[in-house]
Amino acid sequence: MKHEYRFPNIPELKDVSVFVENKGRQLKTEIKGKFPLRLWLLTKYYFKVFSLIRPIVQSPEGNFYSLYLPPIPSPAHARLFSSTISSVYYKRELPLAVTIGVTDDCQYACVHCSAAGRSKVKPIMSLEEIRLVVRECLDIGISNITFTGGEPLLRDDLEECVACVPPELATSQVFTNALALTAKRARSLKAAGLHGVQISLDSPSPEVHDRLRGMKGAFGAVKEGVKNALDAGLFVGISTYATRRTALDKNLSKLVSICSEWGVHEVSAFDAINTGRLQEQDVELLDTFSRKVLLKEARALNRKHRGRLRVVTQSWTNSGRGFARLIGCLAAHMQFHITSQGDFTPCDFTPLSIGNVREQSVQENWRQLLLHAEYCKRSTKCRMQDPEFRKRYIEAIPEDGELPYSVHNFDHRQSDHS
Repeated sequence: MKHEYRFPNIPELKDVSVFVENKGRQLKTEIKGKFPLRLWLLTKYYFKVFSLIRPIVQSPEGNFYSLYLPPIPSPAHARLFSSTISSVYYKRELPLAVTIGVTDDCQYACVHCSAAGRSKVKPIMSLEEIRLVVRECLDIGISNITFTGGEPLLRDDLEECVACVPPELATSQVFTNALALTAKRARSLKAAGLHGVQISLDSPSPEVHDRLRGMKGAFGAVKEGVKNALDAGLFVGISTYATRRTALDKNLSKLVSICSEWGVHEVSAFDAINTGRLQEQDVELLDTFSRKVLLKEARALNRKHRGRLRVVTQSWTNSGRGFARLIGCLAAHMQFHITSQGDFTPCDFTPLSIGNVREQSVQENWRQLLLHAEYCKRSTKCRMQDPEFRKRYIEAIPEDGELPYSVHNFDHRQSDHS
């Protein structure tokens, strides 16, 4: 399979084509047109990295390497690659992904919920508003759209939200706790065009997972949800989070072992971040040593499973090493978040708002985000784990401040003191 990649968002490359072909595990590229040498080398390096990684699945649609990426090669991935070149080489940031909240409701009261404490004064976005938001996201080059909550499966018209995403332009996925992921609902979502589901699993221990979720049977719901999603033909990822204790206890290996038995395609281990309800908990966050332990464990697991199951850690994407140098902090670089009430935030872990999509377009919100002093430059590290950033912004949010808190309030304060 061969696809022609063009660069509609990059005037300097208007006459350039990159032909990408998958020959088994190998990705072959042919470049036609005037291409700067450094960009030629970057392109070759980019696809060489994927050639060295075993795809999770090989299909006529392309090679699937992650739930966060469109298949390679494909029209949707061509959009992603164009945006990547714009951001990395030409320093004109274009987002690759968006997470969109579609409800605030949830059956659980998880101890780590990042959305806890956020205002519920405004009504959630209607289906028509979500359709508009999706169109505007696609217009600025987004190639991965993730629906979140709350628990998105509690929204009856979720299938209609999913159907807004043309598969030739972007992949779509849903973050879910799986409690409502019945066989019928999984088939319905697949029929609507859903690419995959990311199911939260906090611990390899059923008792611990149930306790952290606040409901007996939560672990069993995950197991059943995985089966239902796989039977429906969906890609399945498991999302978990790492603390200092879970890293040192090698919880990731135990969890991946279970996921391998279930047939899961990918496991994502996010860093526990001091936000939302987790701020109220006595949790030891990752430190330098435990992060190294986690990275070593994840590398060993990827070697062990040889691509049949992918393990991705936030600690790797923020490591600044190898291919991860192109990633770093995703906020205002590769993605942004839109809450169920339309607030535009740098990511779903950051309780700061740039604006609201009901008042100005997605493109204008993105532009303002990139103009802000904290986000106009890339960061290799997660800003929400940066003590200086937290001191300037997160710890400075008034106790009675409505979340997400407008970042412009800080700008006004600075102006008043100047």
